[in-house]
This record gives sequence, structure tokens and C-alpha cells, in this order.
Amino acid sequence: MGHGTIATRSVAKAALVAGLVSGIISGCGVVGPAVTPTPSPTPAARDIWSFEPLGPIEPGTYFIDPDLDPSTPLRVVYEVPAQGWSMWIGGAKFTDAGHVGVSITTVVNLVRDGCQSSWADPPVGSSVNDLATALTALAPFQVTSPATDVTIYGYSGKHMVWTVPDLPVEGEGEDLRFTGCIDGQLKSWVAPFDTSEPGDAFYGYTGPGYVEEFWILDVEGTRLMIAAGTSPGSPSEDLAERDAILDSIRIDL
Repeated sequence: MGHGTIATRSVAKAALVAGLVSGIISGCGVVGPAVTPTPSPTPAARDIWSFEPLGPIEPGTYFIDPDLDPSTPLRVVYEVPAQGWSMWIGGAKFTDAGHVGVSITTVVNLVRDGCQSSWADPPVGSSVNDLATALTALAPFQVTSPATDVTIYGYSGKHMVWTVPDLPVEGEGEDLRFTGCIDGQLKSWVAPFDTSEPGDAFYGYTGPGYVEEFWILDVEGTRLMIAAGTSPGSPSEDLAERDAILDSIRIDL
């Protein structure tokens, strides 16, 4: 669930030779070598962390430092294809019909239980398999596509999908609450920016039927997680834009 055109340099040799030998005169002078067009500059990627959290972002090229460590070279570049997207650790789109989003991060832990709001202790291990196994076992999520081997974006890892089960809820939209969960929030994975507040974790689940698809990759020793989240009933155009972001992803080191 995430790609420039280089001008071909050539010399019009025959035209040049003919012009030099015969002195062909045109309205603009002697025929000379063809002019090679200058390639258009590639738009600079913008740091997604420089935008207001959940604020609007324009279509264009963005990059993220997924581990929030400036001393490491890993960054992920991607394209936001259309209006209507918001700043997130990737991108998010919220409409009356629901939510779609792409998360790009290095997961440092999970919660012990999605409704209990406390971190796993000891923390989840550092390998791809450790995270895939822990996600598979995390209640109350239902794994709808088990972890399988995958190679994507040039790296190997695991792919899996889970779905929010038919949990009791109250309210709707931004006011929806999972009634059996602490503070009404269903939580899961812990990104590096979540670690300042004990028990904080991703909780962007919009209700039963929300699907989250994971690609967990080993990028030369760093565990990278890319996740695509989708509310049930999301419009097809939102799904196409989400998939365009996924297809555009490039991992840089």
C-alpha cells in the first residue's frame, strides 16, 4: 500500500557538417548544432515535520525522517498527489465519509492491549519478526491477512493486515469513543514521537471495520514500518490517492 525526465543530449551532426561545408544561409544565419533543452529542475522535497500537525499540505514532494534521529541517514520521500491531505507522519485525509492515511515511522513499542493504554513491558524486540509477531497477537485487533514475506521499495520484510473488530462504540465522527477502552481510545503502535508521554500510541481508528495494512521492512538494520489506514466506506478517489502515495515512496540512505 508507495516515482523525472532527463533530456537526451545529442548533436545534429549532419546539419552541422552541411552548414559548415556549404555555408547554407537561413533567415537566422548559418545552420548550427541543435540546442539541447535545459532540463526542468526537480522540485525540492519538503520536510513534512516542518508543517503544522494535521494542518493542510499542498500536492507535491515530501520527505520524512522516520526515526527522528538526524544522525542517521534514513529518510523516506513520497508524493502527495492531490488537494485535501493533511500533515501526518506521511499523510492523512479526513472527509465526512471517513479517513485514509499513510504512516511512515520506526515503531519502538506497542501497547499491551489496545484498550488498556499502557506500553508492553518488556518492549517489543527490534527485529521485523518481533514486530510482526507482536502485532499479530495484539488484542482486540483481528488479523485479516497473516504476516507473510514481502519485498517492496527495494527491501525485504513482512506484510500483514488487521481490522478493528465490532467493538461497542458511542458517538460518531471525531466524537466516536470505544466504550470498553480507557478514555474511549483504541491504541496500537508507538512511534518515536509518542515516547514523551507514557502510554501514548497511535489511536486514529475511526470505528469498527477500520483496516490497517502494514509493511515492516529491514532497511540495512533499521526497522521501518509503513502503514495504510482506511475507514470503511472511504470513497474510491481517496483510496486511489492513498495508493498513489504508497506507489511513490522512495527510501533514501
